[in-house]
Parts: sequence; structure tokens; C-alpha cells
Amino acid sequence: MLLFCRFTKPIIRNYNYNDTKVFCKDGKGPQMSVFGVVCECNPYHTGHGKLIKEAFERGADRLVAVMSGDFVQRGEPAVISKFDRAADLVDQGFSLVFELPVRYSLSSSERFAAASVGLLDALGAVDTLFFGSECGNIDLLKDIAVTVDDKETRARVSELCAGGYSYPRALSYAVGEICGRAAAEEMSKANNILAIDYLRALISCSSGMAVQTMKREEDGYSAHSVREKIRNHEDTEGYVTSGCAELIRRGDTFSAERWDAVAMAMLRQVSENDVRRIPDMSGGLESRFYKAAREAASLEEFYAAVNSKNFTLSRIRRAVACAVCGIFGIAPAIPPYARILAIGTGGKELLGDIAEKTAVPVSENIAKLSSASEDAALIAAEEMRATDIYNIIRKIPQPAGEDLSRRLTVRN
Repeated sequence: MLLFCRFTKPIIRNYNYNDTKVFCKDGKGPQMSVFGVVCECNPYHTGHGKLIKEAFERGADRLVAVMSGDFVQRGEPAVISKFDRAADLVDQGFSLVFELPVRYSLSSSERFAAASVGLLDALGAVDTLFFGSECGNIDLLKDIAVTVDDKETRARVSELCAGGYSYPRALSYAVGEICGRAAAEEMSKANNILAIDYLRALISCSSGMAVQTMKREEDGYSAHSVREKIRNHEDTEGYVTSGCAELIRRGDTFSAERWDAVAMAMLRQVSENDVRRIPDMSGGLESRFYKAAREAASLEEFYAAVNSKNFTLSRIRRAVACAVCGIFGIAPAIPPYARILAIGTGGKELLGDIAEKTAVPVSENIAKLSSASEDAALIAAEEMRATDIYNIIRKIPQPAGEDLSRRLTVRN
């Protein structure tokens, strides 16, 4: 089902950080409110349920997700296949789930946010970006986002990095000098970091989307806690959906042992030139990376050899996954297409609205999407390669070509 879209710019809406309902500049509002959510759903858990409930309580008529595929931003394989995770999301209330291609899901927080927000904005039908944060204060997050991109801040960050600080530590320190210690402390929290980058992306692309945040509470229900339970073979009942629980019970999750073996085998084949072409490879990381790939006997040894105060472990893991999945060189900052992974209640009607407004081709058919442009062909090829690799590191391995053969999940 390829949507033959009119490739025009999305409707420009008045930018407002706090409004839920958005009125178009032509004065024909209000319209059906569509909330966009960026997620990894790795895996779906009760915390996602709270976000969904809160979104509808705040006025959402439809929910649209941009979800990472089989590899996530921490630089690791997802616990469960992207197709199964997308099905979970539509079963729980999302109308549409779009895939964030692997190149972008394996990017730094800044690039991950820019690609995700840019894709939601390009659809033209999402009026509100909604996300969770430890802070829960949209005004403070906005102030930090503006400060991060201030020239004075950037100059100070460069100075600190030259003095041996890692980029995240330098950025936090510089913002603290300008905005105060409380702001710096907020920047140390994972969801706040993404929230700030979402806001920076909105400002950068002059998006018309409004934005809201929900304060995340520490209640023991997190994707990390669920992954730990799966790793330790503990009961996940009450934490995940019945479909996810069944996959876990069957053992249809990724295998850390298989990933270790496949990754090390692939790393030993990557040339020194290709190492230099891995995204975000700089500052001496490339030489440490190539040397460790030749000498380490396991990923644990590899990470220990490459790790230093200048490179976060997540950055190193992302570089490994990019190398294994054949992600080299540069690509557009925003995905060149929007691939549908699953359709839920109200999704078909919403696709009709998107078809009138989208700035990128939209389809569930990755082969058709790959023919849209050279950039689309590159991104689609990377995605299909990553899916094939993921399917061989599952505890229940699957044949190659799933991106071409898997049927779309549709819920009425």
C-alpha cells in the first residue's frame, strides 16, 4: 500500500510550547489533535501505558509513534523484534507506528532526536510532540535547550572538551555555569537529555508542533528493569503485554551470546578506512577501535580496550553496531521516507490526512520506498541488512528477507 503523496511542505502552525489543541494559520481550527511520540518500546511495559493514558487525558484524539527498529540508541540489539514491538503499540492505543531507520536509531541523542522529530514534523498531521521526562517542567527544559545552542555555550563546551572533558560532561558543566546547578543536574538524567534534544530539534526545524511533557516517576516499571528480568529469567507478568510475555516465555528474544560472536566476526572484517567512515568516529576513537577489533576475543574485551574518559560506552556500542550493520558515511539528517510498521484504530483515516500533507513518501513497502531517491535506497538497504543480522542473533533465528516478506500488522 504505497500512499501516492503530494510532496509539499507540511502545514505551518503557530508554535506554542504549551497548547494542546493547535489552530492552523488559515484560521480553520481547531482540528483533530494528533500526538506524536518518539519511543524504543524495548520492550513495551506499564510505563508506556501511563504515557498513553496521559496523552489521551490531555486531549489526544490519535497517537502516532516513531519507533526504533531492531537496534536501539544505547547501541544494542532490541530485546524483541521491531515488528512485534510495533504490534504491541497499536494494541495499546497507537493509531500508527513508523520506523526510525537503523542509521538514526544508532545515532547520538542529538541526531536521534533531530531525525525522530523531523520525521514526525514531515508527516504534516502531528500537532503535538509528547514525551516523558524526569524534570516534568517544560519551561525549564526549554530554557536549557535554548542555552545549549547559544554561541557562548558552544564555545565553552569546545574549550572544556579540549581540556579532556567528554562531550556530555562538558555540556552539562557549561550549562550549569549559565543556568545554574539545578539545570546542570537535570541534564544528567537520561530522559531529560532526550527531551532537551527534542526541543532543540523543534526549534532548529522551525516546527509548528506544540509540545508537552509528562513527569516520569520512579516506580520500578521501566524498560531497563524489564530487560533485567528477561536477562535473569525472572517472571515479567504484570510488567509487559500478554503478547510480549508469550514471546519471552518462548524465548523469542535476542541472544547476547549470538550477538557477541556475530559482532566480533564482522568487526574483524572491517577495514581501517571503513572504521574512519563510521558515523561519529573522531577524536582518536578510530585508532583504538580498529586495534581492539583485531585483538579482542569478545565484545567485553573490545569495550574494555576502547573505553576511555573521552568516549562514552554508549557511543562505542553504537559504533560497533554501525560497523556490523554496514552503516558508513553520511546521510540526510531526517529520514527520506516514512515506513509504516503497524496500523491501529483510526490509523487508516489518519493516513488519508497524512497523504495530503506529508513531505516524504509514506508506505509499508520498503522496496517501493527505496526507489524514491538515492538517499532512500541507501537507508532502506541499511535497514534490510540490519534486520537480517538481527534475525540471526535471535534465540530463535529467522530467515533473511523479513523486511520484504513480513505482512503489515493492522488492527481495526
